[in-house]
Amino acid sequence: MKKIVIFYCLTFLLLLQACSQQQKIERGKVYNHLTLNNDTSLSYAIYVPVNTVRKDSLVFIFFDPHGSGELPVNMYKNLADKYGITLIGNNNSANGTDFNTISSNFSTLLNELKSSYSIAEKNIALWGFSGGSKAAIYNAGLNNNIAYCIYGGSVMSAQNKNIELLGFNGKQDMNYTDLLTFASQQQNNPKHFQIASNGKHAWPDTVTAEDAFRWLLLKKMQKKEMPLDRIFAAKCFAYFKKQTDKLIQSNQLTDAYQTCNKSIHFLQKLIATNYFTKQKDSISGKSLFKKQVQELQSTFVKESQLKTQYQTNFFSMDTLYWKKEIEQLWSASKSDPTGIYNRLLGFLSLAGYSYASQAFQANDIKALEQILFIYQHSDPANPEQAYMRAKLYALKNEKEKAKTALDESIKLGIDKNRIANDILLKNL
Repeated sequence: MKKIVIFYCLTFLLLLQACSQQQKIERGKVYNHLTLNNDTSLSYAIYVPVNTVRKDSLVFIFFDPHGSGELPVNMYKNLADKYGITLIGNNNSANGTDFNTISSNFSTLLNELKSSYSIAEKNIALWGFSGGSKAAIYNAGLNNNIAYCIYGGSVMSAQNKNIELLGFNGKQDMNYTDLLTFASQQQNNPKHFQIASNGKHAWPDTVTAEDAFRWLLLKKMQKKEMPLDRIFAAKCFAYFKKQTDKLIQSNQLTDAYQTCNKSIHFLQKLIATNYFTKQKDSISGKSLFKKQVQELQSTFVKESQLKTQYQTNFFSMDTLYWKKEIEQLWSASKSDPTGIYNRLLGFLSLAGYSYASQAFQANDIKALEQILFIYQHSDPANPEQAYMRAKLYALKNEKEKAKTALDESIKLGIDKNRIANDILLKNL
């Protein structure tokens, strides 16, 4: 790890000299909202790590589905310090914005970042979550000099086939099986790897996300874009070995098998990976492993059937049916290691949001009452369902109920700017 630190540390003064006078950046401090000099309607968040800064440091640029670039920057700042990678959050990429606009905004952002901080495109990795994943992949595909991209929660095919692509796929995520399908389509692509975790539809937690930091450094070493650090590679090997051994001991053989695959993908060409190859061969011959694979396949079939059933029943069954069904899903999710019931709750939440958006456009009050009942009960911690219920009550002229739901949405974290700009709710 010391070699990486030395490799990255010329001096922090070099970075400051490269910055514009208007944007003087201190290392170790998060800036959530810096406006661009060339376009003040655009902004970004940034964190320059404390200990390993140099003129051409590695950089993650984040694409959040809600345009909250500061969210992943604040989440991963400690990892940035540990691995010496600068974090930048794009605040102008959000769901509902067309790709051409997102791409144009990102091009403006990228040009200013390169001039302000002397960032080289070859040292940039784009990282997106959910709709932000598609935005990241789309922009990486348009720029042949950006060769690294990370996705999670959603995915699309990259236009640039030379991109090194890393995916995070949460077992509790409603899009889990869709991302598995994408991974199977990429099985012959040596530049792609997908990591399964226990996460929900959210940015990966810091323990899971740390693999992205390892991945970028190890990939740069594999491609001889930075010197091989044998000590760092050995530490990664030891961590992956401990991870594999723990999973085998707890009989989580499918996860152990995938960890071996990850270890080989990350460490190949840098250090001997015979240990992981032998463990894969051993695991694949075990009857318990074969049984677990069959159980997973059965789970996926069951999930697909239930999704089809729920789509059929969404409007045909009454709220008593949905209350009972959703309560059963919540109960089953508490002791379910496969994640199927949390994924089904997420599926109902996503369907609720989609159907409600359409019903608002059609001003269909009756449909909204059914949809938002399902949405609220399947995803009560989501501020969007409370916000939509406030709008429904406002349409029905039930002001006190609208205020209560609006207050709930604020407590759950809704963007208050949306309320201020909403013709139905701003006066409440």
